[in-house]
Amino acid sequence: MLDITTEFAAVVDSQDEYTHNGGGSHKSNTSQARLFSQLAKQQHEEIASDAFTVDDSYKKNEAGYWKSESNTWDLLERLYALRTQVPADEDSEDSVMCEDNDSDEHSVPEKHSSITATAFSSVQELMAANSQLSEHVEVRRWLEENAPPFQPVETRKGYLFYTRRNIKERERLAGGSEKAAAIVGRIVTEADPDSTSRQRKELAFEDAEYECGLLRTLFEYVRRGRADNAMDLCIESDEPWRAASLKGGLFWRDPKLEADSEMPVDGGDATDIDVRPPHPAGNINRTLWKQACAALAQDDNNELYERALYAALSGRLDEVLLVSGSWEDHVWAYVNTMVEAQIDQGIKDASVLYTPAQNTSLGHVQSKHPSVRDIKQVFDSLATHESASLRSEAGEPFHALQMAIITNTFQDYVIEFARKLSAQELSDNESELLRVVVHSALYLRSLGFSMPSDAVDVLLGEYIGHLTTDRRELVASYVSHLPARKQTEAYAQFLQTVSDAIPVRMNLLRIGEKQGLDGDAIAKRTCELVLLKYASTASSTMSGETEFALAEPAEPITDEELDQVRAIEWITSSPQLHEHALVETSRLVRQFLLAGRTNAATQLLNSLPDDFVQQDWLKGVRDPASRATDGSENGDAVSVSSDPFADLSGSHRGQSAEIVSHVHEYIHLLSLCDAYAHYSTWAETLCKQPVDTGRLGSRLQTQWLEWKDTIVASTERAIHMFRTQLLEVDWLSTQTLRIDVDSLEIISDELAQRLNDLARLREIYIPETVFRLHSILFDTRDAVPQNLKHSLDLAQLVADESLGIYRQLAKASPAHPRGRLAAFMGLMRRSAFETLCIQQEMQADKPPLLAGPSSSISGGLV
Repeated sequence: MLDITTEFAAVVDSQDEYTHNGGGSHKSNTSQARLFSQLAKQQHEEIASDAFTVDDSYKKNEAGYWKSESNTWDLLERLYALRTQVPADEDSEDSVMCEDNDSDEHSVPEKHSSITATAFSSVQELMAANSQLSEHVEVRRWLEENAPPFQPVETRKGYLFYTRRNIKERERLAGGSEKAAAIVGRIVTEADPDSTSRQRKELAFEDAEYECGLLRTLFEYVRRGRADNAMDLCIESDEPWRAASLKGGLFWRDPKLEADSEMPVDGGDATDIDVRPPHPAGNINRTLWKQACAALAQDDNNELYERALYAALSGRLDEVLLVSGSWEDHVWAYVNTMVEAQIDQGIKDASVLYTPAQNTSLGHVQSKHPSVRDIKQVFDSLATHESASLRSEAGEPFHALQMAIITNTFQDYVIEFARKLSAQELSDNESELLRVVVHSALYLRSLGFSMPSDAVDVLLGEYIGHLTTDRRELVASYVSHLPARKQTEAYAQFLQTVSDAIPVRMNLLRIGEKQGLDGDAIAKRTCELVLLKYASTASSTMSGETEFALAEPAEPITDEELDQVRAIEWITSSPQLHEHALVETSRLVRQFLLAGRTNAATQLLNSLPDDFVQQDWLKGVRDPASRATDGSENGDAVSVSSDPFADLSGSHRGQSAEIVSHVHEYIHLLSLCDAYAHYSTWAETLCKQPVDTGRLGSRLQTQWLEWKDTIVASTERAIHMFRTQLLEVDWLSTQTLRIDVDSLEIISDELAQRLNDLARLREIYIPETVFRLHSILFDTRDAVPQNLKHSLDLAQLVADESLGIYRQLAKASPAHPRGRLAAFMGLMRRSAFETLCIQQEMQADKPPLLAGPSSSISGGLV
């Protein structure tokens, strides 16, 4: 089976590409509609070719659906191929058949200027001048060519074979029994075509049965526009007189009076180019012939299908409706009557060289059904028909769509369909037409016909929603047909639901760009939508409504945090968006850190591409190796008094002040996450210190020395990161980040929120960094004895007025209502006491210390 959704999208894409490359529109779009019809027809044929039982209603309904869709696309192509041919200077609403159907311009054409015009040429000129008639003729052809198949009667040689044999039997039985005479007495005595009506008798049963089947087949051929097949059948069945009676409907024409023309016959396409006969042909008395056909149709003594046959040829309605069962049959009967009436009137009004014979009265009976000039009345009458089955057929979704196409009210149909869709009033059968209606609207809009944009957007939005589940690669194609102002929002709304790996998501973004969508704008909006989805959670966390707990960098992050991390990946995909990504990354890292989620902040920073930091941002920054002073093996330790960010102050020439500020903030936040990640590694190393069990001996000493080398190196790096990259640089202060608040007349809400976040981060992480640095120094006093003294030196760092760390320790917070200065003083007492203990141990004559600092003092978060 075809993947019809993908196939339709491929047709749409091929047409868009053709148009964008400067190709034409009308011809190519018409072939596009034909492709839709062929795809639906192929679906129908594949289903119909499968063997299924009569009771398999699902298969039958499915096959019927695709047949109806194929027919609908065929109708759409036919009628709009005609409507696109309307001259540009004519009002399209006046030139189509749904408007002003009762105007004289449509019903009565002007008389021809040439008196040499034949009936055939008169009809062709009428067709060219009357768009309403052309469309009616095309609708009739559509109904004929798409009629369901039927089983024709077999050809039988020997006209009235059994009747003639019975006539001979009558002659043989003359003078015989009364019963035999009675049997043959009901059968005609003469085997001519008029014998039954003239003698009021019957044909032999076998002949009557065959004639009934023959007449029905002839009507079915005419119903399908196959009059030639009907005449051939008559001739092959030895009834040439009946073929002659059918042939009387040909228009009279004379090649000597007709100019060279390649005009299609009866509104046909290029394959139906007329070829002039070498000699005069057709019926100059066609009107008289039609009156004779009407008389035959009115005769109740004739067989039902014979009456319907000649009624169809003459343009009568009553007798055709007697044998019409389906909705299509009824529409064909009405349209056929309308076409014949308009053609008859056109020939009558034409000035021709030869005058046909005057009509004679043949006992014409007034039709029970009044003549119809407005095709809308036809559909209205079928919708209110006395037959329940016919009313039900008239309400079928495809018939409603076909009616809108025929009456040129497709715009109203789209508006109503969109309204019902929005109000969830569509039935299941109507919902199945969404794909057809969407592609029909796009097709007609590409032809230049005005479509209700709001309604089409609603339908497109719903169709796009269906594609987002298993046809994601097709979404961009249909989003590109939305107005430019809606494309970015629509595609971003789709992308925010995609949670696949980054290659898959970036591929979808690239597909959108190939369809002409603004990739950068979509990436920005997608990121914004994802972050907005979690804005309420972030607000409650940042406002202190939730319990604060500091996570370790290696701790797994939640699904919500992962979604937000991936949101940033949308805006880091394009170098043009890196500045915007810098701002959003800093904002999200602040949000994570305020919630204590150092793990999420670390993963976000690690997810950034290698080329994220632009060289222009860091222009003028000195090589960190040139500042190394302690000879560490990593070459990145710097003097405790140096500021590794100082050179950034003048490195952003050409950059906005806001970007300069965010570059500094980014580096500060990155430094914190790096330092805390290294602290976690240091703590793991510390816990691996070998324990003396009294049995290891020299092996213990070797292990301890190896561990000591590792912990010393890790400790030196941790101290360097905590002091020089966090505590000694006035971390996240407005001055360090180059935020000149005093020069701003108005502080925006966004800047105000940022300043508040920065202040709260300093309140949380500067004290925490001090406590962790003390832990590093104090807990490594055995491996690095001088670190005990350095832990006491932290008091000087905290008291430094230029850094103001003591003020951060003294501030109250939700986690520490009384601040943390008292806890820090407890750490100092602990270091001092440990120092005294060591000194006491070194002096043998000194008495022991009585007590240590309170065990309730903690260096971590409570």
